[in-house]
Amino acid sequence: MQALVRHLHAFAQEVNLAPTEWEHAIDALTASGKLTDDDRNEFVLWSDALGLSMAVDALDDTRDPSATESTVEGPFHASGSPERQYGTTISEHPGGTPLWMFGRVLSVSGQPIPNAELDVWQNGPNRLYAVQDPASPEHHLRGRFRTRSDGSYAFLAVRPTPYPIPDDGPVGALLEATGRHPWRPAHIHVAVSARGYRTVVTHVFDASSEYLDSDAVFAVKPSLIREFRLRHPDDPERPQEISGRWVSVEMDFVLDEASPDA
Repeated sequence: MQALVRHLHAFAQEVNLAPTEWEHAIDALTASGKLTDDDRNEFVLWSDALGLSMAVDALDDTRDPSATESTVEGPFHASGSPERQYGTTISEHPGGTPLWMFGRVLSVSGQPIPNAELDVWQNGPNRLYAVQDPASPEHHLRGRFRTRSDGSYAFLAVRPTPYPIPDDGPVGALLEATGRHPWRPAHIHVAVSARGYRTVVTHVFDASSEYLDSDAVFAVKPSLIREFRLRHPDDPERPQEISGRWVSVEMDFVLDEASPDA
């Protein structure tokens, strides 16, 4: 708290903070509180849009360099996602291009990790997450999967699209005032956990997406960008549940061992 107060006072002195500017900041915080509920957290958006979330994540990231890099969780994760079986879909509402996502969960030494959990969530072709969309089923486009004995996982989703973070509140006003856009590149959220290993919360980014070089929340890391391959209906690897064109992406997740006192 002493450090925080020192920096706050130093900031006020550096910019010669006027009473009207101070009042505007208080109003923005008050409005953020009024907007925050179970489905939207404006304070998380502030942290994300200012780059603070990624800064805190980087400071805390002491994983082995070969482990999968972490990113922000974001404001749209919902607890209690249903457990789903290998290869099944997280989509409970029609629409979008089918996406087959697969890979393995491995240790930093390359050993497969069986029974690891992947908690997956994403936005839909309407750019919204289920928690934002009253028309979506509660568990639409999210689910939890377990790896098989060889560490493999697979599930059906839909190809994600770029989307804007909510910009109808104080954070949106900040972005407009500073000449920034609110857009995020297309991605899938995944949190991977396993007994004896450090949990990683991360993204898988579509290499062909816009905004990879200007993500509104600064979460893009080159190691997390993957090619989302366009596949044809007659592709022999096509899952039975898919008809028409589809895309696939392969992503292995590498977990670092938990410290003995964790």
